[in-house]
Amino acid sequence: MAESATHSIAPGSAFSRTFAALALPGFRRYYIGQGISLIGTWLQAAAVRWLVYERTGSEFMLGIVEVASLLPGILVGLHAGALADRIAPLRMIVLMECGQMALAFILSLLIGLQVVQIWQMALILALARICVTFELPSRQVFFYELVGPEILSNAIALNSGLFNATRVLGPALAGLGLSMLGATGCFALNGVSYLAAIAALLSIRLTPRSNHHREALTFKAAFGGLGYLRSDRRIFSQFALVAFFGVVAMGYEAMVPAYARRVVQTGVGGYSALLACGGIGATVGAFVVASLASMRHKERLTILGMVFFGGSLACAALLPYWLPSTAPAWARVSAGAVCLLGTGVGAVFVYSSSMMLIQLAVPDHLRGRVMGIWMIVYSGSVPLGALWTGRVAQSWGVAFAMGLSAMLCVLAALFVTATGALASPQVAAGSAVSDPGAPEAA
Repeated sequence: MAESATHSIAPGSAFSRTFAALALPGFRRYYIGQGISLIGTWLQAAAVRWLVYERTGSEFMLGIVEVASLLPGILVGLHAGALADRIAPLRMIVLMECGQMALAFILSLLIGLQVVQIWQMALILALARICVTFELPSRQVFFYELVGPEILSNAIALNSGLFNATRVLGPALAGLGLSMLGATGCFALNGVSYLAAIAALLSIRLTPRSNHHREALTFKAAFGGLGYLRSDRRIFSQFALVAFFGVVAMGYEAMVPAYARRVVQTGVGGYSALLACGGIGATVGAFVVASLASMRHKERLTILGMVFFGGSLACAALLPYWLPSTAPAWARVSAGAVCLLGTGVGAVFVYSSSMMLIQLAVPDHLRGRVMGIWMIVYSGSVPLGALWTGRVAQSWGVAFAMGLSAMLCVLAALFVTATGALASPQVAAGSAVSDPGAPEAA
């Protein structure tokens, strides 16, 4: 029996509005399975960063590995989006989840045999990113088909909340796993966690979609999403801002191991606490965005997120100046954790609100291709940010690199506010534009 349908957010308590999409059985099963899988994903990500920094002691190598784990999305993003508009989304998602599971087990095996090299880790992470790049556009199409346009914003924000909530459990398990099981156990647990997501996805049945807008898989079709961006100034501005934020701001994540060691002066336990608090902040931010899914001017959330992120990152960078090195270790870890909690809130405000605006505006038959471009923008901007942040941190210190990123984010938010680049009063809250020429909601 098909589970996709059209639903709306009924008036009610703040709780019911925040978790509206979870009222759907199919989305609920997906949510549970994906949550288990994402815990494994974050566990592996934290273990990889710590292992690389432990072996090399280089902030620049952290940036290099981050580039390898994200940059390949640029190479296949357009074609991944085009395939998402042609292939049943569930089929594509399950196939890519299987690929990521196999890669996690391979990495675990190499480390267990003590033959793994940094370049091998980078290659496996690059292949996993290619799988993610093909999966993400299909996942966005899947959301639309599963919950319908009326609560799509809520489903996107809840998924973001899940993504970031697992950042709390994943790093915490990474600290425990590295101490008790070693890196081999961490990567093996990640491989096993994919089974839950695959089982949940296989239990969902969607109504077959119409082939009305389906195009042949040509280069022209693959570039269809770019043509749409050229015609919509507001959405183009959103993409540009997301690219800027990824390059300028998000490189700080790759520097957290160095920040833990050199600024906070803590070990693996403190490192896990810093990552976990960043995840808590992002989770809180995502659920706040979910509760505001019907907000008319979602672009204000984007600007607010950039300012809050910049302020929190500046506090993290200035930690040695407002908390002396003679302070107790628990105080330094707690202060750094609070700062990274704030960066998590700000970052998820930026990404979730931008994703909502883009998803609600894009025509149905271009959804996969536009989200493929999103994956290119994200996959390209974040590793470039990690690369330059790593180089700056290597030369002038982690705190200086974070402070520079913070200043640029706040300046960009002020510029966007002054120019009104994201403003669009015509788009009503919760409206979904299925075609560029479709009538807009009043």
